[in-house]
Amino acid sequence: PALALGCDRMKSIARRVITGAGSSLWEGTTKFTDTGGTDVVVIRHSNGEMVCSSFHAQLPKLSKMDMLGCSVQLFVNNLPTGLCMVLDRENICCFEDGGYRPSSVELEGLRLKPGRNSLRYELVHPCNNDRRYSVKADLHLWKPHDKVVVVDIDGTVTKTDVAGYGAAKLGYEYIHMGVCELVTAIARQGYRILFLTSRAITLAQSTREFLRSIGFANGGSGMPEFCLITTTETFLPSLMVGVRSADKFKTAALQELVSAFVPEIKLSSQSMVKIPGWRMDTSPQMSSDHRGVAKQRAVVEVEDELASETSTVAAKEESEEEVHAKQQQVAADAQGAIMRDPGKVFVCGFGNRLTDTAAYAAVGVPPERNFLIDERSHLRTAAAGTNAMFDGYLNLLPHIDRMLPRLNAHGEPVQAPEGKGTCPFDCDCDLLVL
Repeated sequence: PALALGCDRMKSIARRVITGAGSSLWEGTTKFTDTGGTDVVVIRHSNGEMVCSSFHAQLPKLSKMDMLGCSVQLFVNNLPTGLCMVLDRENICCFEDGGYRPSSVELEGLRLKPGRNSLRYELVHPCNNDRRYSVKADLHLWKPHDKVVVVDIDGTVTKTDVAGYGAAKLGYEYIHMGVCELVTAIARQGYRILFLTSRAITLAQSTREFLRSIGFANGGSGMPEFCLITTTETFLPSLMVGVRSADKFKTAALQELVSAFVPEIKLSSQSMVKIPGWRMDTSPQMSSDHRGVAKQRAVVEVEDELASETSTVAAKEESEEEVHAKQQQVAADAQGAIMRDPGKVFVCGFGNRLTDTAAYAAVGVPPERNFLIDERSHLRTAAAGTNAMFDGYLNLLPHIDRMLPRLNAHGEPVQAPEGKGTCPFDCDCDLLVL
């Protein structure tokens, strides 16, 4: 009888989990579904230009209705904006040009405050104005000199890839000890926190709630402010991404963020291939293949030359190919600068698979700060020639000042005094664990 009672209770819990995780379209105004949206990062540069990562949102698929082209209004901090998107055939939001990133002028009109801003996508039912479907995310206004620490979730925050998410649904934590304390300590040093996960976009909101709910046991303070980026896939396709191409998805997402910090890096036509798990922005303003712009520039040059009569058009007009080659060289030089200066944008990374460390390395995370954690909470770095291993996140805390020095208002590290210890970070300690 006791065993039967236990089984009944487990079935009851399972039914509640499935019901909570299932799709439900609520009637009324401004209610949120289990569809989702990734967070957006906006960088305001010193010249006033604003560049952002992609606005990715999945709206509900209403049965027997073709929603193609339906308008989706964006709200920032619960205020309507002049920015609208439309739905494609898969009910993914995009802008009129087919891209996912608005212009600098459009971003300026959002009137963002520094740090976290709330973002809401709202779709009005085409046949019933009283029925609205909404998806919420966060929009972060960062500075161009900000430094970012990227953290995986499943197996890195949670102890395993699968059990951590299921445990949260059942009401208890299954996370690595000290992960919240370490991430909080890093944020207090002045670094931005980015959670990058292969989870589905439809799990984005529940993942935010999960991250904000952990770390309070035994008087903990929980997670600090963070940005969350998921795949752009729904649940089943995202599982395939996690198994087969997590490194490609994560590299593409991180490289897009690099291009927001360093606007000279544009998406080349060669890189605009389909990446499983990530929708590439192929809008003209985000591509380095600006042949139309080159033609327009050539026309202006011809008009100037004819007006001044100082030389012939043939002598001064740059060919289309030359302009394109120069743009490619600028992008290559900027990308080379990132790789020559590891940690220019992404300074540290934590993951539980080699696909994680490979993606972090692709955007310049230094190997000595590119961490891999296993199910026993043992941490290793990707640095060659070292066998250093730390027994859990808590054992990294004494090394934070040396590993990630506090940043000043300009994003520059405040150097700590030189250490004399034997630890890999040259600390005044002997806490090299294993």
